[in-house]
Parts: sequence; C-alpha cells; structure tokens
Amino acid sequence: MPGERRDSTINAFQTRGVNRLETITEQKEISALAQLRAKLSQKAKLEPRFRFYTLYHHISRNDVLQEAWNCVRRNGGSAGIDGISIKAIERSEKSVNGFLKEIQDELRSKTYHPSPVKRVYIPKSDGKLRPLGIPTVKDRVVQAAVLLIIEPIFEQDFLECSYGFRPGRSAHQAIDAIKRAVGKGQLQVYDADMKSYFDTIPHDQLMKALEMRIVDQQMLKLIRKWLRAPIWEAGKSMKANDRGTPQGGIISPLLANLYMHWFDKFFHDTNGPGTWAKATLVRYADDFVVMVKYMTDKVKTWIESTLEQRCKLTVNKEKTKVVNLAERKNKLNFLGLVYRKFPSKAIPNYRFVL
Repeated sequence: MPGERRDSTINAFQTRGVNRLETITEQKEISALAQLRAKLSQKAKLEPRFRFYTLYHHISRNDVLQEAWNCVRRNGGSAGIDGISIKAIERSEKSVNGFLKEIQDELRSKTYHPSPVKRVYIPKSDGKLRPLGIPTVKDRVVQAAVLLIIEPIFEQDFLECSYGFRPGRSAHQAIDAIKRAVGKGQLQVYDADMKSYFDTIPHDQLMKALEMRIVDQQMLKLIRKWLRAPIWEAGKSMKANDRGTPQGGIISPLLANLYMHWFDKFFHDTNGPGTWAKATLVRYADDFVVMVKYMTDKVKTWIESTLEQRCKLTVNKEKTKVVNLAERKNKLNFLGLVYRKFPSKAIPNYRFVL
C-alpha cells in the first residue's frame, strides 16, 4: 500500500498548536504562514494526484520555526535524552532566538540529525503500561515545523470517518457518528483492538504512503531519520528502530493517521464493506469500530485480512470482539465511554445511552 486518552502533549499540539496560530512577532509573519498553509491545502484539494516537490525549504523559515517553538513551549513536556528542557533553553545565554538560529543553520546546511528517543512508560486504563517516546526539545521543534507544512496537504486526503488528532475534529464528533449509525439500525459492532499499533507500523509502507503526496527527497529523508532514530531506555542497550513511530513525537499522530488512512480507503472502495455491506467505519487514530445491520463472517474476515495481510499489522484477537447492541445486556466501550441501548417512549424502539 503506497481512544482512549492519548498523550496530552500530542493532543494539545494537534488541537491548539496548528489550529490556532497565535501572535509570533508580527502579524505579517502570521499571515504569511497562514497563507502558505492555505495554499498547500488548496493545491492538495484541487489536485488529488499532485505530488509536492519543494517543501523542505519552508521548514527553516523564521516564522515557521518560531511558531513551531511556540507550539512546543505551550505543550511543555520533559527533556529528551540530552537533558535539555524548555526552561533551560529560555534561560540559556544564547536564548530562544539563538537556539532557533542553530536549528535553522543545521536545516539549511543539511547537517541536522535527530537524537535518540528516550523511552518511558505511562499507565493505561487497564493497568498495563504504554511506551512513550520523548524526543529532545530540538527534535520536537523540527517535527513541529514539518507538521505545519505537510499537515494541510494530507488533511485534504483524509476521509470523514477519521476523527483522532486532526484539526477541527474530535472524539465528540466520533460519538455523534456512532449515534447516527445506531439510528440507521447498525447495531452489530466490530470493536477492533490492534496490538501495539504505533510501534509496529512498517517503515517501508509508511514511506510509500508519504510518497503518494511528497517527492521532495530532503523532506522524505528527514522523516525517515526520525523513524529510524534509536530508542534509549534506562537499563537497556540502545537499539535501532526498524518499525513504528513512537508515541510522544509531535509528527507521530499524523504519520499514524496517514498509514490507517489507507485502511479507510480500502474500506470504502468498491471491494470494501463500506460499499457492499453498507457498513459504517468510525476511527479515532488506531481505535475503530465497524457498524452494520448484519455482521457476517465476510465482514470480519475482510477487516482482519486487510489489517494483517495488506497493512502488515496485528489484530489483538483477545480484545477484539463483536457486540450486538440490540441485546440490552451488551455494551460497547469506545473512547472512554460506554454505549448501551434501552427501550424508550421518546424514540421509537430504542434510546441511546452513554
């Protein structure tokens, strides 16, 4: 091929950093960046097959780097493997301007290289631990700069069924989509769980997905460097990263959405259940449900074979299940909410309860 609550740093960047550009230094600079993003978006919308070939030089612009810093600073977060925090940069003798100038020089001279990613673990709702990769502040700024440039392009390609970590879209909209599906009588739900999705995305196939829209080799090389950056974990030897895009990187949610976008496309293709089964797909990053009136083995087989054989991912068979919401004893857990159906006089047949 070409949720559960996520890390607050990623989510904050996606919802605030890109959507609401704040004052940088001059209104003129903000307008220039906003206009650039609008032009990229419009070009991608008008020419779905166009492949962008001159993007890299934009990320070293003063206004792009300044806005990238603003986003990283607003998000906060701890230091990466180099131990340099946001506050340390602000208090340093060279100041933020000097810090950004060094990044700019490295990008323009093509001498920038990302540092290893520091791995830590955060608790999940089920008591297990989720691995989180923390890039250095410097790498987060460069990732934010790249995101500012390429996000408007891929946003034009993403489908309506995708709600997670996207500007202007939210978990509430995903919930509304589920309600609409229930209203259409789609009460048979394939509740999917993928095993370690962020950590298992195949790099080669992800790069092919990027290349469907980007042919700027310097930009592709930069993203590939982040994907391959070694993982450092306390008490363990450093190892190369040959799969996945670590949760914690600012660029990771976009890359994760891009890879699952191809599952969305397959689903709605003429050979997918969105067409022949009239099924509804609601996806929030790697969490998704498929809703139909009648869940058949053909639908389940299509989902699992597409994910595992075509996308090279792993379905967690122990947690993946089919839920029949027509039966009052059953419930669906999705995006931290519980969905049930109960009789109601107000709405014919059923009332939808969270």
